[in-house]
Amino acid sequence: MKALVLTAGRGNRLRPLTSHRSKAMLKIAGKPVLEYIIESLRVNDINDLVVVVGHGRDELIDYFQQGADFDVRIRYVVQHEQKGVEDAILVARDELEDEEEFLMLNGDVLVDEDMVQRTLYNHGVMDADVTMLVTLVSNPEQFGTVRIGRNGVVERLVEKGGPDRYVSNYAVAGVTVFSREIFSLLESHGTMETAIEKMIGSGKKVAATVWEKEWAEFTWPWDILKANRIVMDRMLRGKGSFIAESAELHKNVVLEGAVYIDEGSVIRPGTTLRGPVYIGKQVYVGNNSLIRDYSTLCEGVHIGYAVEVRNSMVFDRVNVGRMTYLADSIVGADTCIEAGAQMWNWRPGSKPLYFNVDDSEVEVPISKLGAIIGDHVVIGVNTSIYPATKIGEYSLLTPGCVIDRDIPPSSEVSVKQELTIRPIE
Repeated sequence: MKALVLTAGRGNRLRPLTSHRSKAMLKIAGKPVLEYIIESLRVNDINDLVVVVGHGRDELIDYFQQGADFDVRIRYVVQHEQKGVEDAILVARDELEDEEEFLMLNGDVLVDEDMVQRTLYNHGVMDADVTMLVTLVSNPEQFGTVRIGRNGVVERLVEKGGPDRYVSNYAVAGVTVFSREIFSLLESHGTMETAIEKMIGSGKKVAATVWEKEWAEFTWPWDILKANRIVMDRMLRGKGSFIAESAELHKNVVLEGAVYIDEGSVIRPGTTLRGPVYIGKQVYVGNNSLIRDYSTLCEGVHIGYAVEVRNSMVFDRVNVGRMTYLADSIVGADTCIEAGAQMWNWRPGSKPLYFNVDDSEVEVPISKLGAIIGDHVVIGVNTSIYPATKIGEYSLLTPGCVIDRDIPPSSEVSVKQELTIRPIE
């Protein structure tokens, strides 16, 4: 069986992190989302992949090439205009039409090997024409949903479309087995909802497989933090720490809980790592720092003296200056945060946080969220950033700024200061 992986979407609600990269290239505990998908397929003996690419495809193709380093074969199909899942499937038709059936995965879902295994197993046991992995959610209006009848048979699929367009709390979870009949149905009827309706109406069996464990789809920045927690629990909970032989931990480093420390990293004296914590390759953590609570430091990150990082994701080659506080935040690659910067993550009185996207406000469903910082940003000395604030890629924030609103890409931000000197009477 071949796998079709969809990675072409623009991920507008994740900007600035996805301004130039595919959602499938967001790093979770040091690896791109797509790498987790590939590993889950390979464990289930699926080694032949068709990947639909579009936005951010150059970085993705450069990283995975033809799949040889990952023990799979990858062929790429370009979706030049992001017109949705239906169009993406049809774009890949020539690569899949000779197959009786294929497995489709959304490239913006954190896929576990058991998710793949369970979907494939139930598809065979139920002798289904389509089998969808589904999961219970509290916000079904944001997902495609299904109504499930007796014996796990899907009675209706409704694509996402707002508060009045869902049929249950079972969301489609991004892993589906299709028969090749789906190509002609989509070509004739245009939407997945109508295609599935026609299959059900003609007596075809559409089955549901329920996933009851934690699940993450990458729609909002806080979904990235959730996925990071899921992966780190899989890696570390109940398994103990991993510390590479070439990592250098000074004798006065304190380890509390499970940690993962990769090759060539250096942890200086007086630092506390309060796990779960992931530290990638060639990371430097300066003296007297505190890295804690599901924080991830990706490859080449440099942490200065007395820095605190809490529940944050720091992408590759980021420099964080001394005495900085970074909490519940995500920092894009090649960014420099200078000394004394503060990323605030909550409002006094536990007031709700709001995230701006497409000229509208969305209430953040978690109580704490810090800054979402794009790639190649410079944040000056003693700058403070309000919670749930986006800093666009390639921006420069000069020293001493207090940032209380989103900053567009490629902006220079400065603050005027009036110096007054007068005699003391």
